[in-house]
Amino acid sequence: MHTLLWTGKQAAVALSGNVLFEGGAGETIRKKLLEITDLHTILRLPTGIFYANSVKTNLLFFEAKSVAKEPWTKEVWIYDYHTNVNHTLKKNPMKYSNLENFINCYSLENS
Repeated sequence: MHTLLWTGKQAAVALSGNVLFEGGAGETIRKKLLEITDLHTILRLPTGIFYANSVKTNLLFFEAKSVAKEPWTKEVWIYDYHTNVNHTLKKNPMKYSNLENFINCYSLENS
């Protein structure tokens, strides 16, 4: 992801919840992301949005940075939209209106 972005440009990526907490490959990805980007926002989504019903998904918002001695990420804003929320693709699909509060709260001032 980082190699596709120019320094200073922003992006968001959907990742399994395991990447945020597991060891091994998930830990390697997490550490590298914190070092080479300014990860400023995590949107925690309900299970089953992109993958199987038991898989949690997170959207990570970051800005690409140049390589530095110290990690770029200092603070991360976490918006929890997965606790006590249930969406399914057919019976209760997620809609724009479900994320309006996140969109209203999200701004560069929060990053």
